[in-house]
Amino acid sequence: MLKNCFILGVFAIMPFMLAGQTVGLVLSGGGSKGLAHIGVIKALEESGIPIDYIGGTSMGAIVGACYAMGMTTDEIIEIVRSEDFNYWISGTLEEEYKYYFKAEDPGPDIFNVGLDMKDTVPKTRIPLSVIPNYLMDFAFMEIYSRASAAAAYDFDKLFIPFLCNGADISNSKEVLFRNGDLAQAVRASMTVPLYFRPIVMDGNIMYDGGIYNNFPVQHVIDEFNPDVIIGSKAAQGNMPPDEFDILAQIENLVMKPSNYQIDSTRGILLDMNFKKQSLLAFDKLDEFVEVGYNITMEKIDSIRMLVGERTEDTTDLRKRREAFVNSIPELRFNEVEIEGLNGSQRDYVERSLFFSDSISDVKEMKTEYLKLVHDKSLFYLYPRAVYKPEDSLFKMKLRVIPQTPLEGRFGLFFSTTGLAQTYLGFSYRQLSEVSTHLKGSIQFGRFYNGVNLGFRFDYPARTPLFFKGNFNYNGFQYNSYNTNFFFEDLQPSYITEDEINFRFDVGMPHRINGVLKAGVGIGRNKEIYYMTKNFSSIDTSEVSNVNKISLYVASERNTLNNKQFATEGMQRIHSLRVGYGAEYYYPGSTARVENNERNNYYWLSARFENHGYIRMKSSFSLGYYARAQATFKPLLSNYYSTVIEAPVFQPNMITKGLFMEHYRAHQFIALGLMPVYSITKQVHVKFEVYTYFPVQEILRDLNDEAYLGNYFKSMNTMFHSSINFVTVAGPVSFHLGYITREENPWVFQLSFGYLLFNKKSSDE
Repeated sequence: MLKNCFILGVFAIMPFMLAGQTVGLVLSGGGSKGLAHIGVIKALEESGIPIDYIGGTSMGAIVGACYAMGMTTDEIIEIVRSEDFNYWISGTLEEEYKYYFKAEDPGPDIFNVGLDMKDTVPKTRIPLSVIPNYLMDFAFMEIYSRASAAAAYDFDKLFIPFLCNGADISNSKEVLFRNGDLAQAVRASMTVPLYFRPIVMDGNIMYDGGIYNNFPVQHVIDEFNPDVIIGSKAAQGNMPPDEFDILAQIENLVMKPSNYQIDSTRGILLDMNFKKQSLLAFDKLDEFVEVGYNITMEKIDSIRMLVGERTEDTTDLRKRREAFVNSIPELRFNEVEIEGLNGSQRDYVERSLFFSDSISDVKEMKTEYLKLVHDKSLFYLYPRAVYKPEDSLFKMKLRVIPQTPLEGRFGLFFSTTGLAQTYLGFSYRQLSEVSTHLKGSIQFGRFYNGVNLGFRFDYPARTPLFFKGNFNYNGFQYNSYNTNFFFEDLQPSYITEDEINFRFDVGMPHRINGVLKAGVGIGRNKEIYYMTKNFSSIDTSEVSNVNKISLYVASERNTLNNKQFATEGMQRIHSLRVGYGAEYYYPGSTARVENNERNNYYWLSARFENHGYIRMKSSFSLGYYARAQATFKPLLSNYYSTVIEAPVFQPNMITKGLFMEHYRAHQFIALGLMPVYSITKQVHVKFEVYTYFPVQEILRDLNDEAYLGNYFKSMNTMFHSSINFVTVAGPVSFHLGYITREENPWVFQLSFGYLLFNKKSSDE
């Protein structure tokens, strides 16, 4: 009798027990596949299933934290779909934030390594991530820091109580985040090794939580003790790594298998069961969200049976969300605190930051933060926003690691046309109240030999300045070689150009993308050449020694995304130069007139160049090129000495190794169109068409002397097509071109690396 009464009592109170069921949602890691969690949450909301607690790992932490801080699923989708999100995960910087003032002269290096000399045995410092993280770090701070402040840094006080986990590799253990800085916690939880740089929390190095536990269901049970568990598993279906995909191999190597089991009497597992998807396939957002939504809706009846009669009222949910969101403070800063530097170094960073007012909004702070990112004397920056309730404002805490003093650089270029260059360089940096950079390099090959020694001093202020000086040696050996594929002519050089120059430049920023600069160049150019290409071994060469000094002012703007294989951005150069020169000519055996000559002259030069790329579609850009060159100087002692000293039009890499005497003139106009089709972020196809109009062509008379042709009498054209594969290991490109009026107009070239040289005394 007593037993029957007990059973009847249990059935009587069961509706009340079910009505009070609490629900914990657990979101696994899984890279881009974790976007399916958005669909899961969307389906649960639409079906009135309450979500009382959330726990997540990696991508599950990102999605879960966004929802826990009051974002709707539509708002999360909007963030992932935005162009900003693509910038964050690729490390691509928007043009408006490219601080060109801190850019250094581009070189042909493809690999840099820092040397830390603090210990007895020097240690190398190499980048710890393939993807630059500064944009993502700032974005996490911007998205999550305000919610941390509203919750008083207690994740239980968020719109929905939340937890996530990370891997503390300093102590080889899993860590659980229940309070503190939400941006830091999520950033630690999603830091896949080699994809993203780790962060340091309390002196410990943090990586992706999936290394130890990719499904924190037990943590949700232990910390929140919900009545019902709903698990969303998006961790299956990784694309099997091939032998060349080191990142995918690392992912499979470090991610420890996790237990995805949930007691069926207490919860349900929603298994996305993906088939071979890339970890970075964020372009499949809609597909992944739909998968999560559909799988959840298929099991919604089973979920309702577990949850019981309790439902989430849409109106009440919206009111609670609005109440929490309205409590989130605006992200405004009135203080910056620098960590990780000594006193003089902190002074340099603080003086580098400029704010128009005592209180800065997030956009102004982002601009100043990204200026520091461009500073080569700083190796690493990590931003945190710390709320100050006394004035309802934030303090920016910026952890900064200076660059290692010594850095080695290496570059290599080789091609099927015989051009081959090796580049070795070093730099030494010292950071105090002023940033000091000393550098040196040597480049050698069959076509070009170069030496550079230089310095640069950066003075931070409201209007920052740089002062830099360089000694350069440039040696070019122009051969009349065959530019056809896999062939080269081993005939000795018919033109050799050896130049030594000293340059001194001073510059200041012009807005964000530009720089105003001025300087002086002093050079001595020794030109060795023959008046004919059919010279013999007993012939002696002509020699022209040209000494010159010049002063210049210039304005330059540059947002190009690559130093030699750009597909986005623009570059504009406006310059004016005045100079004095003296030529000393010594004839050789191929000269028709054997008179030593000396010519003293003044010259004036103006250059207006503008080229860039207009985005037409996501994968197609239309490039444009325009240059007007106006140089006013007398003709020199003979034809070759005149054209060697004349400005040359060499718009791309394929023309850098050619002398191109028909594309040299004192004044010319050049126009071009460059359609670019991007197959992937690394591979693009480029077509180039240029027209070249010399105002007066430099011509050659019967005595090998130079004279000027009629105005606008000729027009030259170039056609190029190329396939370029630009990787972190260096660019690989195949070129097919046709250059009118060249002795060998067709150009076929397969190459690896960058072909860049030291500046001449007359270069801006």
